[in-house]
Amino acid sequence: MESRKGNSTRVGRIGKSAELPPDYTNLVKDIFSTNFGDGLKAYRKHAPSCRFAVTGAIYANEIILAISLVQDGALAATTVMSSVDFDPKASAPTAQDLLEASVDAIGTIYEDLLNPAKPDRLEQLASESLSAFEEIPFEWTRIELDRYKIFVKVDKSNPELEKLADEWLEKHDPQEDHIQQQNEKDTAALFVTGEKAKKAAAGKADLEEDESEADDGIDDDADEDDDNGARGNSTVGKVGRSKLPH
Repeated sequence: MESRKGNSTRVGRIGKSAELPPDYTNLVKDIFSTNFGDGLKAYRKHAPSCRFAVTGAIYANEIILAISLVQDGALAATTVMSSVDFDPKASAPTAQDLLEASVDAIGTIYEDLLNPAKPDRLEQLASESLSAFEEIPFEWTRIELDRYKIFVKVDKSNPELEKLADEWLEKHDPQEDHIQQQNEKDTAALFVTGEKAKKAAAGKADLEEDESEADDGIDDDADEDDDNGARGNSTVGKVGRSKLPH
């Protein structure tokens, strides 16, 4: 998984990182599997065991997210990566704010790659090369989404294999394994999952209801326009925001 800022995915080399919690990556994987269900079904005619795999890391200055189409037994994968600047000391935007925008950005790429109405492109996607897709970004390319500057790129790397290699190296260096465990613990603290997520969501719903009652005098149509403008029109984003933990 490539870093736009030169951070190393190996703990303790250039910059310390922590992987995104499994609860979070599994949730993103489920969202993509649902939203692109038709595309996956059509794509499986060429890659029967294809599935989404989600990996990511948080650094002191960057958050990386990679969502891959992997095929069992294949070394190569189709991976869409995002990178966004991150300041852990800032109160906003939070890591989850930036990850939600990253999910949306990657979703816009897959909307084109996994279009069931374009079977020829799905066949090309299953090949070893992506050269037929001239319009997709093969180098880090900046896009603006939800007021955030997200960088995206596409390649044939397989983050799952890279992760296995890193895990093998960590097992042979106890010190790095200890550091990685601490980093993962610190990263998990940035996310609210499980029962805490349910309580937080309930509290947020109550707060939003109170605010709604207090704002009865405000023009509802204007509010709706502002909200749509801020969030964008990404289908993945709309579903992602309703399911990603807050």
